[in-house]
Amino acid sequence: MIPRILWLVYGYILVFLTGGTLLMTLFVAPALFLHLGVKKAGEAVGALFPGYFHLLFTGLLVEVLLLLLLSRLSRRPTKALLWTFSAGLLLSGILAFFLGPRASSLKTLHDALPADPALTAAFATAHRESFMANLLILIGLLGGTLSLLSRTIEPPQLGSSSQPSRKKGASESHD
Repeated sequence: MIPRILWLVYGYILVFLTGGTLLMTLFVAPALFLHLGVKKAGEAVGALFPGYFHLLFTGLLVEVLLLLLLSRLSRRPTKALLWTFSAGLLLSGILAFFLGPRASSLKTLHDALPADPALTAAFATAHRESFMANLLILIGLLGGTLSLLSRTIEPPQLGSSSQPSRKKGASESHD
């Protein structure tokens, strides 16, 4: 019973992280830049994404801990998921505690000295690295979600009768 509950919690957190990452990456950030312009959208992204990166790190940490526990309690294979989410945890940690703050500080310097080409190039590189790390995490989350969904609907076992046998005359319809 406990492993089943833990798998449910794992699934809910996974779907939350996947949906949140899809939302932030594919909808929120592009919509901000489309409707607010580069300067205002940059400020909004600078305010929203550090919290998102930390939430992503925390969620992936919980997922890895759940998978470690489930690897001991459950008969389901967890090794591939554990490796995938450990890599995601490492990437999200780099994103939350290194790349994100570095991009933020470079953005502040870039805004103070917009004519400096070295700062512009450094910020563009930091932004590109953050985007690629976030994209890799998104791909891993989508893979984990597809793995979870593929296990949700399991075909009936051959030889097992999951339907009660019909009695003679039960298939006749009465109009």
